[in-house]
Order: sequence, then C-alpha cells, then structure tokens
Amino acid sequence: MMALISIMNELHRQIYLSALGMDTYMPRWHLPFAPVSVACKLPEPAIESPLVAKDESTVESHEIPVQAQSFVKPVGLDNSPVNNLMGDILEVKKAAKVISKPVSAADILAQLDSKPVTIEPFSLSIWRPTEGVMIVDSRNARLALPTELLLNNILRSLFSNQLLKPQEEILRWPMIENSFTKRTADDARNELQTWLSVQHEIRPIRYLWLMGENAATYLLPETLEYKDGLYKVIPFNESAIHGLVLPSLNELLQKPGIKQQLFSALRTYHSAQ
Repeated sequence: MMALISIMNELHRQIYLSALGMDTYMPRWHLPFAPVSVACKLPEPAIESPLVAKDESTVESHEIPVQAQSFVKPVGLDNSPVNNLMGDILEVKKAAKVISKPVSAADILAQLDSKPVTIEPFSLSIWRPTEGVMIVDSRNARLALPTELLLNNILRSLFSNQLLKPQEEILRWPMIENSFTKRTADDARNELQTWLSVQHEIRPIRYLWLMGENAATYLLPETLEYKDGLYKVIPFNESAIHGLVLPSLNELLQKPGIKQQLFSALRTYHSAQ
C-alpha cells in the first residue's frame, strides 16, 4: 500500500511539473548528511490464480524480469508525457548512482567562492566648472564635510581668470534600481566607462580629475590600483582622455598635509595639456 502511495505522489509531482512547462527537475548538488534520494518502487504484477491455465508463450510475452524492469507504464498512459518522463528520471538516477561521487561541504563552499563578488551601491559627485573640465569625486555623505567649499577654493586658485560654474550633479550606481541586475566590480566599471565615453562625445573632456578610490577604480582600466596611480596621469584605452588620479575631497579635509602635493600635481597636469 505504501509503495502505491509513493507512486501516486511521484506521478502527481510530475503532472505539476508538466503543467508548469518544466521537462524535469533535478537537484544541483547533494547536501552533506542528507539522505540519498531513492526512486519509488513500483508494485510487482499481481499473481494470477493457478486455476487459470496459461501456455508458456503467454507467460513469456507478458512477464517482465525484475532486473530489466525500469518503469512499468500504467494502463491508458502509454504515450503520456508524465509516463515517459518518469522512465527518463529513473534511468538518470541509476546512472548517477554509478558515476557520481559524494559531495562534501568543501565542494559546496568552493562553488560558492567561485561566484562573482557583488559590491555595495555607491555614488559620485560630478562637476563641470568650465569648458573641457570634468571633476569626479567619490562621495561619502555620512561625513558631512564642506567638500564643495574646498573645491571652490581649489578651482579659484587654478582658474582665477575664468568664469566658473561649479554645479554639483550626483551619479548613483547602479544607475537602474533593479534587484535582478548584476552588481559586480566589472559591471560597475563597464557602466561608468560607457557613461564617460558618452559624456566625452557630447561635451569633449580635456581635463579629468578622478578623486577618490571609487572614481579611479571604476573609471580607469581594471589593471590599475588606486594607490599606485595616485597623482599620476593615466590615459584611457579607447579615447584621448588623460585622467589625473587625486585624493577625494573628504581625504583632503581629513589630511590637510596632502594639499601641497595635490596643487603641485594639478599645476603640472594643466600646464602640460
């Protein structure tokens, strides 16, 4: 009786999968210490009364050896998708018992470690104070420091004879608020570098300041580290832009001693262009 109930449950499961448009469902891996899945056993054919006479040819044509019996098709369901699917699943399980090996916890952790590491959302401050100049700064709103006031002082010391319009724009990443979008470092780098190329096509960029780790990491090539490129002019691969890597405005306010090196790098950068 229990075997018959198991068959009914399995058939119901396959009917549900067929209604959902799914051919089959197999687990990706076997969890540690979990019991091994066992295919349900089908009932043996009913033994007929010895009073009924049968010739040997009839017996041989209807009896199926137990070892060769992979799946017995119920009456009236010979060509049903569920019936065929059950036979395929039983064959796959038999083959898996022969060729598969036990999955350990270390194997599962190794598979999890191989997945791309996601990064937290971040935002950048964008300024276009004068023609041909773009400033990209790594924001940290939690510090609530007067970063815009410091930037205005830096700009006045460099462009004293020009009319400046330092209006801040905030660029948030990811640019599309969608929980299904990928959030890896490569995804951020591809999106932001594409955005920069479009901005350069609309309004050509002659001077580009990349201030802070996020601005330099995701707008420059992957092979460059922020600390290695600090105060250096880095060329872009697919455009004529040369970006100068600088500390963020928050870093400058927290470490005033590095301002001298900042001004020296900026004067050299603008005089050489």
